[in-house]
Amino acid sequence: MNVYDFAANNPGAFSAAVNSVGDASYEPSFVYCGGNDGVVSAKELTVCAADIANYVGMSQESQNFVYNFASKYWNVVDIDGNGALDFEEYKIAIGAFAATNALVAIAAYDSNGDGKLSGDELTTMQNQAATTFTNWGWSVDETTFAALKDAYADAQIDDDFNTCSMIEFARFQLKAANVFLQ
Repeated sequence: MNVYDFAANNPGAFSAAVNSVGDASYEPSFVYCGGNDGVVSAKELTVCAADIANYVGMSQESQNFVYNFASKYWNVVDIDGNGALDFEEYKIAIGAFAATNALVAIAAYDSNGDGKLSGDELTTMQNQAATTFTNWGWSVDETTFAALKDAYADAQIDDDFNTCSMIEFARFQLKAANVFLQ
């Protein structure tokens, strides 16, 4: 599934999915990226993205790829063409980013090809995340771990904690990011 194609061909459904998470899932990053005045400019988003990328240890090559990708599609998400993203445009952009990341993760770990993560697939992904955190020199204290577990529980739309669909994974990413921003 291509997120852009889905969003372009089904704007109402995509917007509904983005909004189903609730504004509280987007507000912390919107403010962090400079949205206190009601918009995030391209420059503010670039600085914010670089700050986050450096925090997580993203290579310069990967940062350049993301920057070039965002530049290519800026006019798609800047719907009113004013050079900045208002909150609604920001939610669509970040929702699309989260959905794309979710699809990448599912493609990487979905060994049985059912389009979601379950059982050993989830365990493998969680173990890889823990290894990556360790390699980055991160440690997650009990409070943060509990908040991340709550974020995962809140992201579930089917109340099945042993599976993770694309939309659940995207919702979790948004909620987990806020754990680290707060």
